[in-house]
Amino acid sequence: MKRLVLVAFSILVLCGLMLPTALVNAYYSGYATTNYQAMNANTEDGKWTTSTEWTDAATPPNLPPTLLVREKWTWPSDILEHFLIEFYADSTNDTGDYFQLCIDCQANGGSAPQTDDIRIDYVGHTLSGLTLYRGTGTGWAPFTSYTYGTDILIAETKTSSQMNSSLHWIIELMMDRSKAEFDISVAGYAPWIRFAVYDASNSALGVQAWPPTSRDVPNDWGLETGTIENIPEGITLMPVVLLSSVAVVVSFYFLRKRSKTENQSAGKTGEINYTR
Repeated sequence: MKRLVLVAFSILVLCGLMLPTALVNAYYSGYATTNYQAMNANTEDGKWTTSTEWTDAATPPNLPPTLLVREKWTWPSDILEHFLIEFYADSTNDTGDYFQLCIDCQANGGSAPQTDDIRIDYVGHTLSGLTLYRGTGTGWAPFTSYTYGTDILIAETKTSSQMNSSLHWIIELMMDRSKAEFDISVAGYAPWIRFAVYDASNSALGVQAWPPTSRDVPNDWGLETGTIENIPEGITLMPVVLLSSVAVVVSFYFLRKRSKTENQSAGKTGEINYTR
């Protein structure tokens, strides 16, 4: 099962590498990040559970100085995406505080949210303030067709971290990217995303966002590219691309070999059905 999930993800990565140039260039310029496969175990508890929990995750470029974001993915059975968000400037407990994540699952942009676009709002430091939205073509509409705890999970604490010694809010979020509403397969695991945080006690600071754009205009969100590789140490982009391509070829080889073997064992009347 895990091999099949890895093969599927490899295919998505390859598709992402082969996206048309016009599509790749459509995201907000200068805001692109890579989502690496996790090396370290992590626990969604709203803090650095260990000192190495998030050292295997990349940090997007051009973040506001008050914001830290890291992301990585795992595949125990489904493809799970994990986010760390630290808002250094916020240590208050205001009902108007919020964290927001926007995802253009099919990377098709638009001047308004489309039906493949998802928005996650977490308001007031409480689970009752968690609301998911889907684009309608002109705006956003809430949707509830998900299961909290398996499809999405969020945890938050006000504490210090190894990244910043002052008290501040830290959020950890997990989402199952194999779920239909969060599906990124059409984009070849290269969706467009946007993060934002807001401290109601410091309105002068304003919304701190990556990219610094509107939640309502997917054309202006950043690019997230997934890879089956772990975060590289001194490896340039081209070797990572080549390694990913090699992994796809190897995965296809083993999948085809396995399929052939099982078909021979099943006989002419047998049929092999691969399901998750």
